[in-house]
Amino acid sequence: MKLLVTGGAGFIGANFVLYWLNKYPDDEVVNLDALTYAGNLENLTSVENNKNYKFVKGDILDSKLVEELVEDCDLVVHFAAESHVDRSILEPAAFLKTNILGTQVILDAAVKYKKRFHHVSTD
Repeated sequence: MKLLVTGGAGFIGANFVLYWLNKYPDDEVVNLDALTYAGNLENLTSVENNKNYKFVKGDILDSKLVEELVEDCDLVVHFAAESHVDRSILEPAAFLKTNILGTQVILDAAVKYKKRFHHVSTD
């Protein structure tokens, strides 16, 4: 199975990537992350050389990139989001763009290519 994980460099997403690759070592994981304030590739140093792991730096608002990645996967697990309530008060537009429009981009691609979609959210 090939998974596309969005936001996989954040705390929860990275832990999911590590868990999945450990539990299902034959599966492939593609990690799409924009590496904003919450993303940190140091969370994933133990898998950076794993042949079944690939990191893609990009934004979920990039519909062309998202479509290419979704088309080539079996399952999408969506963690990517702007988080922290205090930041949403200071910069609401960024939250609307990423959390609503970005999620819509992924949903549209999942529908187009008939892929299973799991959305995980903490805020």
